[in-house]
Amino acid sequence: LDKQFFQILHEQIEAVRDRDLIAQLGELRAADIAEVLENLRIDDANYLYRLLENDIKADVLMELDEEKRTELLSGMTAGEIAEEVLENIDSDDAADVVGELPDERAEEVIAQLDTEDREDLLTLLRYPEGTAGALMGTELIRVELDWTVAQAIREMRKQAENVETFHSVYVVNAAGQILGRLSLKRLLLTASSTRSTIGDLFQEDDTKTVKVDDPDEKVVQLMKKYDLVALPVVDDHNRLLGRITIDDVVDLMEEEAEKDYQLASGISDDVESDDALWDITRARLPWLLIGLFGGLAGA
Repeated sequence: LDKQFFQILHEQIEAVRDRDLIAQLGELRAADIAEVLENLRIDDANYLYRLLENDIKADVLMELDEEKRTELLSGMTAGEIAEEVLENIDSDDAADVVGELPDERAEEVIAQLDTEDREDLLTLLRYPEGTAGALMGTELIRVELDWTVAQAIREMRKQAENVETFHSVYVVNAAGQILGRLSLKRLLLTASSTRSTIGDLFQEDDTKTVKVDDPDEKVVQLMKKYDLVALPVVDDHNRLLGRITIDDVVDLMEEEAEKDYQLASGISDDVESDDALWDITRARLPWLLIGLFGGLAGA
């Protein structure tokens, strides 16, 4: 992705050579396409973004920084955001995207979703920032203790349609309270027949959970301490509500590390390395003034 690459890309956009552009983008991963868009003018970025297929659009959008993502979303209709983006990403990412929109526009986008997706999204948006509820997604695989193996497999196939990857099969009772996890190996290889129940296969384990209103620092601590790739989220009655995956926690850890670095550098506002000199200076201004007056007092 050098200067020559971007020059050729700009010329192809100016010449409306969509077929060549699509071929070039098809060779790149979502993270690479996001890097390309972040280095283009907003008009060119919008043009390229509209050439992508819907499932790729969603992945690329989540790889962009918040400022560029906001610029791209501002050029899309509410229906396009709902159909091309929100329907192709996990519920936790969808809540993040909608949360970045102005209130009136967010309402327009939510109104374009079907009833089930709308209810899930509104539920997630109610949780305060900085809590486990704000981090979790509702896509997961769950089976009930009294289900037969045949019934469990049927239900898992239905649930898997909305789950891109799943790390655990959670076992719940009839009230929806989590009892633990069941490995796929045990489900497929240990059952003596398809009429065996999940209760016959399930062995209680020490499944770690986090409450929906717990601070996100606790989520990070638990996942680091026990090397978890997914952490179930429950309410005060131990009912399973959703799960937090390791990619969400890594993003959170990166944000916290960036904040610590900025504070150590004397930067009080949220800035990026490629921001204008004035923006970076303004962010450091309070500490520069403190240093100035401290130096004068010392002199």
